[in-house]
Amino acid sequence: MDSSQLRNEESRNTVTKRAWVVNSPSVVSEIIDGELVVMNLATGNYFSSTGTGALIWARIGERQDDDAVVAAVVAAYDVTRDRAAADFATFVAELAAAELVRAEEASEAMAPPAPGRREAYAKPELKVYTDMKDLLMLDPIHDVGADGWPAVAPEMKKAV
Repeated sequence: MDSSQLRNEESRNTVTKRAWVVNSPSVVSEIIDGELVVMNLATGNYFSSTGTGALIWARIGERQDDDAVVAAVVAAYDVTRDRAAADFATFVAELAAAELVRAEEASEAMAPPAPGRREAYAKPELKVYTDMKDLLMLDPIHDVGADGWPAVAPEMKKAV
């Protein structure tokens, strides 16, 4: 086998792991006292989650692959790996449907979290709030071009 065949064989045997990442710059978030607060600036919707959901979001922010995120949940909460993996898949599907995250290649593997005292498990839940959508969409930040504020987007100049 020559070197090009060997490289092709190695690339076929290499598994690229998927990571979910925050859909920046249109999504901003903060975890405050264990509660996740996320805003999608493009849609005007905002979201919250606590406990397991906040932990998953924090790991997503670190570009950890799916297996590493599930391992972190299992290390922190009294839950089986199978249940944590199923609940993670459901939760991340909700995040993706709300355009809060997108799939990319994971960063290099991270060490699993150290075992410690495990808390009671609750399935991660994403709460959606749309009550302020109209007000949030009025914010002039939506009229900004790629150069940022105060440069008005070209399509907004035509509208004035």
